[in-house]
Amino acid sequence: MPSRRRKNRRGGHRADFGNFMENQRKNIRLPRESYQIPSQIFSITICTQNRRSLFQNEIWTRLILSSLETGSFGKQVERYAYCLMSDHLHLLLSPKESNLVDHINRWKSFSANLLRRNGLKGPCWQRGFYDHALRKEEDIRNTAEYIVNNPVRSGLVKGWVEYPFSWHRWM
Repeated sequence: MPSRRRKNRRGGHRADFGNFMENQRKNIRLPRESYQIPSQIFSITICTQNRRSLFQNEIWTRLILSSLETGSFGKQVERYAYCLMSDHLHLLLSPKESNLVDHINRWKSFSANLLRRNGLKGPCWQRGFYDHALRKEEDIRNTAEYIVNNPVRSGLVKGWVEYPFSWHRWM
């Protein structure tokens, strides 16, 4: 099988376009305007860097939950549910104004700095986050209950109401 590498002008080899594309980051986001529709609800998962169990520290946990409700993040997004586990955060929310991705990125930076001021060493959050735009046929309340039941599925508690770091608006 012939080599797919070609010589460049300087005599070195260059990878072909197919190999170049394999090494590029894939854009997993929807079109930017999708994240600005106030009626569009998203399920978001944000993981800590290297899945570090940062939120076994109750002070840090309280700071993170408080930062979701106050400041610009609290004013610019509509919250339906959250669940903070030791190494990740689940959110169910929609933008009130502006772009949700921008709000999340600013909040991640703000919350990481908040934790650093309170003793965190090293990075806090993973670079990106996972999102799922709810479809019209998906029930928001069922999705919220799925999110708050994360500690039950993990075996931490028998019922989600026993877990102090989860909430949904239909409680």
